[in-house]
Amino acid sequence: MAGKYDRYVLQPPHTTMTTKGDGTVIFNGIFAKGLEQWGEPMNMGLQIISRPFRSDNPTHLHNFQEYLAWYGTNPDDPTDFDAEIVIYLGEELEEHIITQPTVLSLPPGLVHCPLEIKRVGSPIIQLEIMLPPCDGTTPTREPYFDEDKEFTTEGAVEIVRTPIVK
Repeated sequence: MAGKYDRYVLQPPHTTMTTKGDGTVIFNGIFAKGLEQWGEPMNMGLQIISRPFRSDNPTHLHNFQEYLAWYGTNPDDPTDFDAEIVIYLGEELEEHIITQPTVLSLPPGLVHCPLEIKRVGSPIIQLEIMLPPCDGTTPTREPYFDEDKEFTTEGAVEIVRTPIVK
């Protein structure tokens, strides 16, 4: 029986994203697209990271607000965070080293990346929230440096979404 408030409940599918070139998994988690469910311009991805990796996502900027967050997975100690993440911010690529639970705000126009998970002593949670423009403007993602202008994820990434079955 359908509930009165079912439209407010989203059970996003397990999603994997792999490069078509060599099959490298670049995302393995839960990815919710608010636009599909509620007509709201919000996307959210959550994944558990258990090993180091370096994203091939070049330094870029976009016209929407994005949040990145990292948390530990110890249910008895929310401050237990045994990992090291490096991300670069701004045109001068200022290095930020993350070694504790962190939320990072990336406002529209802020140059950011590359991102590297350098060390993982115990699994961590990575959360990404994207809030595309509410005025109907198409979300953009532009490589910042000239040498990256040819980079595109179109056709380079295979996305598989597996619905959660109860």
